[in-house]
Amino acid sequence: MPIPARVSGVVAALLLVAGAVLSVPALSAEYYVSTAGNDTSGTGTLQNPYRTVKRAISAGRAGDTITLRAPANNRIYNECDVRLRQKMTLQTYAGEGKARIHCAITTADSVTIQIDPAASGSRLSNLEISGGYYYGIMLQTNWYQGGPATDTGASDVVLEDLLIHSTGRDGIKITPKSNRATIRRVEIHTTGARDNSNADGIDNVNADGMLVEDSYIHDTATTGMYFKGGARDVVVQRNRVENTGDAGILVGFDTSVEFFDLSANPQYYESIRGIVRNNVVRNTGYSGIGMYASKDAIVANNTIINAGLKGHAALFFGLSFQDWDKDAKRPANVNPTVRNNLVMQDGRPCVEIRWVHEEELGGGLSALDGDPGMDWNGYSDRAGACRFIDQRPQSPMLVANGDFDRWRRRMGADAHGMQAAFLLDETGKPQPGSPAIRAGTPLDTVTDDVDGHPRGDPPDLGAYETGLQAAAAPPPPPAVAVGDGTLATLDAGADDADLAARSHYLSLQNAWDRFAPGIPLMKFILLSLTVVALLGLVLAVHLVRKRNVMGWLLAWMKQDWRAPVPKGTTRHLLFCFVDHYEPAWGKPDLEKERARVARWSRDLPKLCAGHRDADGRAPVHSFFYPEEEYREEHLDALVDLCRQGLGEIEIHLHHDNDTEAGLREKLSRFTELLAARHDALPRDPLTGQPRWSFIHGNWALDNSHPSGRHCGVNNELIVLREEGCYADFTLPAAPDPCQTRTVNRIHYAKDDPLRCKSHDTGPRVRVGGRQDADLMIIQGPLGFRWKSRKFGVIPRIENSDIRKVAPPSRDRIDAWVKTGIHVEGRPEWTFVKIHTHGAEDCDMDTLLGPSMDEAHRYLESRYNDGKEWKLHYVSAREMYNLAKAAEAGETGEPGEYRDYVIPRPAYRVAETASEPAMPRTAGSIG
Repeated sequence: MPIPARVSGVVAALLLVAGAVLSVPALSAEYYVSTAGNDTSGTGTLQNPYRTVKRAISAGRAGDTITLRAPANNRIYNECDVRLRQKMTLQTYAGEGKARIHCAITTADSVTIQIDPAASGSRLSNLEISGGYYYGIMLQTNWYQGGPATDTGASDVVLEDLLIHSTGRDGIKITPKSNRATIRRVEIHTTGARDNSNADGIDNVNADGMLVEDSYIHDTATTGMYFKGGARDVVVQRNRVENTGDAGILVGFDTSVEFFDLSANPQYYESIRGIVRNNVVRNTGYSGIGMYASKDAIVANNTIINAGLKGHAALFFGLSFQDWDKDAKRPANVNPTVRNNLVMQDGRPCVEIRWVHEEELGGGLSALDGDPGMDWNGYSDRAGACRFIDQRPQSPMLVANGDFDRWRRRMGADAHGMQAAFLLDETGKPQPGSPAIRAGTPLDTVTDDVDGHPRGDPPDLGAYETGLQAAAAPPPPPAVAVGDGTLATLDAGADDADLAARSHYLSLQNAWDRFAPGIPLMKFILLSLTVVALLGLVLAVHLVRKRNVMGWLLAWMKQDWRAPVPKGTTRHLLFCFVDHYEPAWGKPDLEKERARVARWSRDLPKLCAGHRDADGRAPVHSFFYPEEEYREEHLDALVDLCRQGLGEIEIHLHHDNDTEAGLREKLSRFTELLAARHDALPRDPLTGQPRWSFIHGNWALDNSHPSGRHCGVNNELIVLREEGCYADFTLPAAPDPCQTRTVNRIHYAKDDPLRCKSHDTGPRVRVGGRQDADLMIIQGPLGFRWKSRKFGVIPRIENSDIRKVAPPSRDRIDAWVKTGIHVEGRPEWTFVKIHTHGAEDCDMDTLLGPSMDEAHRYLESRYNDGKEWKLHYVSAREMYNLAKAAEAGETGEPGEYRDYVIPRPAYRVAETASEPAMPRTAGSIG
């Protein structure tokens, strides 16, 4: 039966209305949380709030708002892993300050707030966020290299008006494809409260379109912020970044290859089209603003003050090694634009372009391809000439660094830039009369300043726009007389070096003719240079003889230190730090001795806390304690460090004009004391005799000093073996004359009682060999420090000694490894033994402070990727055990053989002493 037209019209209208109602999204709700609320009886209303943030989140739906009450007397929500799994807003109730969400940094594997990819579009507003084992805020991702293009991270997230601090590591962690994050009016400080080795303010890995603006990032353990891994179209503007442990702002950095999106970035650029503008960067450990493998970066109108306190430069072009992966491209920075920046330094470099030679990467690696793209920048150096460094071999600079004039003329950079005293106030803002005012060039990408004020035309240099009138123009450059009587104007930006040189030479020739007519000036110069060269040769020969180099130079030149390792083989670095540990050095009073030992007891655990090797083990320090300086309380303190796994105790001895009987008495008494009273030495399971390794005071092992001093016992190697010694760790001794002809080897020494220095030569320890001698001699690297030269010409000796004047720099570490000390037939196990005199006050800041911390960080990043290298921190005892394991033909993981022959002591808790302390005798450096 047909439906009447009127009825059918009504039905159609009802269906349309129903469809419209169904298509309207559900209204968003607001849930309230209070520290006085209740998760069981609460309903999430303002009058009856929930108690925890997690309860409110679980009650909400996509689009809802979670509002936290923040009364002054109780505004802290102690919750970890607060996780947004759908789009939400998390905020503080208006008019009540900031609610604080806190997660204890001791809560394992925690993050204070996480935002999932499904929660894209979420907003965090007006909150204080602290703690987290890892991060304060983390934007999560489900993207992985080679996966579906639809997989992304938490995108379009807004983080505004936040205070983030006291985090376990980073303040904000942004993971791959968490695109278009907006971070505005956020303060971040005190990162790395648990682990300060990698604790940035903002860490962005391969997340595009991030905007960071109007924020204050300060007092971070490492870098203020970086965006790397191929992050595209990031803008960082109007921020203040101060007091950073590492860099201030990095455009790109160094990323593991699995985090790159190779479909969008097949060349492995770390940053693409990044913009850093109108920022104030102050007091940074390394670069103020650095560029690493960036493409089309813009760095404009930033003010950089007092950057590079530990190294690098205010404006830095750095290198990305990308884990030395064979497939990575490690590109140079290309097409940078660096304009209108204002740099204020105190004796540190203003600009640096890095270059390194890396054999494993096939040669040279450059930080910049082509021109640096720099102009209209201003530089001031309140402590002398501002240095400009270009390490590239083909650089027009010709040498590694130069002043501003050379930088402009040779590099063609900063043609409109200047170097001057810029008259800034304490915030970095130019004052009336400053040369920075109206000294820049207009840029389409920079329309305002750090405070949001519009830019002038022309704009001021740096982050601030003052609106003031420009200072009076400087006078024109002086005229310079040329040889033919004409005048040529040589301004600082013109490349007229040849004309100036010829003019100066003609002037000198005219003056010389008046002084010595008939003798050509050039002939005199050449003769003078010849005399200087001969004097230099005489000086070099004198230094070589004075430093006793000739005794080992030929052996060093002939050594086969770099045995080949099959391609694809994982190499193992066995790193051992031995210490001639002498608390009574310099004969101080007892309080000074105690202070020295207390410093090690306090600071060594702090230094080691953030470092681990491939076996999960902290760095270990071998204390070779002098027999003549024994104090029970000092040994008890060291034993406590040993119980923590941070050290082991061995034998050190200074003696002079001694006899065999006297030597035996000293060794047997002292080693038994250490084994019995402190349980600091292991015992032979059959004889009960203490077993130990040895370092000879004053280097004079086996009566080896040419003067006959500092020992006196020609059969010392036999005595050492018979009293329980299994290996000697004295060498290298250079530049001391006790240095052996055998260098950079692990070898056996057989004693000849009729002559001294029996360890001068001996057979190498080799796979399948056997011990037919008295002692194993384990040496540290010996060679030359090519980057540290006396008088700028003669390389210093590299003797693997760590001190204030010889810190463990990266180039030294690489040189130790490249020396390649190994058991013959097992080249993939590289032995590196370094030494120090750790109780000398002048060196403790180096050994227990940032310098050694950085050395461990470099070891753990460069030599512990798990594929090409694995790092193993070992004690002297363990290094001997590993050498014996290699000799026996053992293979695989070296960590399995740490106790192969000689077991680890038990280091039991000491009882109250009943014996008096051993008498002290005068010691000396050894």
